[in-house]
Amino acid sequence: MKKWNIEDKILLKNLKIFDLFKYKLVSPYSESEKKSFDFFVFQSVDWINILPITKNGKVVFVEQYRPGTDSITLELPGGMSNEDEEPIESAKRELKEETGFSMGQWSKLGVVHPNPAILTNQCHTFLALDVEEVSKPENAGSEYTQISFVDLQDLDKMVLKGKITHSLVINAIYWYNHYKAD
Repeated sequence: MKKWNIEDKILLKNLKIFDLFKYKLVSPYSESEKKSFDFFVFQSVDWINILPITKNGKVVFVEQYRPGTDSITLELPGGMSNEDEEPIESAKRELKEETGFSMGQWSKLGVVHPNPAILTNQCHTFLALDVEEVSKPENAGSEYTQISFVDLQDLDKMVLKGKITHSLVINAIYWYNHYKAD
């Protein structure tokens, strides 16, 4: 496989959490003529996902309204990494803001590209063991979360039954299943 050449990159719109770009890409597979195609790409800072587990084996989830699916979802805490923070620091901040939980033993589970067709960023997934409630959630702006607890051994069943549908949450469960198998 060959990478395509970026001939032009135009910022179309700043959308608060994304910058929308129009890329003009030249295919390396055009034998007789230079063929270019337009692609639309969202540039974003990296994202964070946390699998927080309490001392008694409960996973701390958040429920929140998501306009994209017009539904209330069950998700792991997470969010956007600040550009001046290391991913682990963003993870600790997001966990406390969304749930009021903190402390614990932290380790990185893995990194994925959420959608490499249209997104430039990565999602870093962390495990936080033995977390404790230290405050109330710090919901701000349009964000409102409600805490929910799920038994650790029920995660796979909840995915299979369609109670957990967020792809990055399912990814975190995948990473955790490999972590505990090692």
